[in-house]
Amino acid sequence: MNEPAALVLGASGTLGSAVAQALDARGWRLGLHAFRHPERCAPGEGGKVYEADFRDAAQIAALAKAFVQDFGRIDALVWAAGIVHDAPVMTLDEAKLREVLSVNLDAPFHLLKACSRQFIKQRAGAVVLVSSHAGLSGRAGGAAYAMAQSGLLAFMKSLAREWGPSGVRVNAVVPPFVEQSAMGQAATPAFVESVRRKNVLKSDANPASAVGTFVAELLANGTASGQVFTLDARIAG
Repeated sequence: MNEPAALVLGASGTLGSAVAQALDARGWRLGLHAFRHPERCAPGEGGKVYEADFRDAAQIAALAKAFVQDFGRIDALVWAAGIVHDAPVMTLDEAKLREVLSVNLDAPFHLLKACSRQFIKQRAGAVVLVSSHAGLSGRAGGAAYAMAQSGLLAFMKSLAREWGPSGVRVNAVVPPFVEQSAMGQAATPAFVESVRRKNVLKSDANPASAVGTFVAELLANGTASGQVFTLDARIAG
């Protein structure tokens, strides 16, 4: 098959699903990852669904290996997974801190490390890491998540420098707050109200669909790398 192949992590979630739909509409072959709800993934014709727990480095490596074996190459990788455990620093549980860092920062590192030989061998490909506004501005009561997301952005820029000479593009997208997502539904009413108040744009557009469309276009754009594309309408700071 000549159609490009993409691996979407967190494809059972709201943003990952939107990305998968946008890529499917453009003719990509899809490998879709899910943790607890593989039934929510729709990989399309010729696609596959993979299950993995991102707290386990061995499962991450196995996922990357299986995708390359199944599709023969990896033209794009989209990271749209993550968890959040919010608490003030004073009461933040050590185990919760480590879990947030493990899933949101360690896991993408292990995954991209496992895919590195294939990307460099191809001398082509694109990576998009879906991050968070918290990585730009911090989050009161959500230091663990903000720490992980800020680290993810620094990792993206470092990887873009390393892989650029091999023709592999690496970028990040900061999505708007999506109330319908699992993280959005877990947010406190005070946080949701704060997001609405800080949003400088009042719009009825579907934020998840907008992210999916943007990511699909970014993967097709052969010039940008090492960039953070902010789709949010809150001004960081």
